[in-house]
Amino acid sequence: MRVFRSMIIDVEIDRVWAAVRAFDGVVDWNPGVVAATLKNGAATATGTIRRLEIPDGTVFRETLLAHSDAEYFYTYDIIESPLPVSTYISTHRFFPITHTGQTLGVWESHFDCAPDVADEMERIVGDAIYIGGMIGLNEFLKEAQNG
Repeated sequence: MRVFRSMIIDVEIDRVWAAVRAFDGVVDWNPGVVAATLKNGAATATGTIRRLEIPDGTVFRETLLAHSDAEYFYTYDIIESPLPVSTYISTHRFFPITHTGQTLGVWESHFDCAPDVADEMERIVGDAIYIGGMIGLNEFLKEAQNG
């Protein structure tokens, strides 16, 4: 299945990308992540594995598959999680909105899951993880700007 979410972020793209480009930097801006640790590699190097812990203590392990400072995106997979999904690959991409100085954030994934959990995975991945994360990113950046 495919899950796609997009959101306007109220700051310009270079500031957005500076906040999100490091694979372990997610802990700074995503309220759904309480710890992010690199298990190998570097923060922008493909093949790097990160361990994420969410507020309830659940752990995710993910691999950075692609990263581009020039095109403002990174792609990763999930190698361990409590979600009932397999072959999960996700891309978080950003586009400048040149007219207003804002940024369009796009977060999408493709994965397999059983049909009876598809609606729940759409809500969890799309709304809780992607929209929740981008709302947190927007708030983090606005606080830093005003702060």
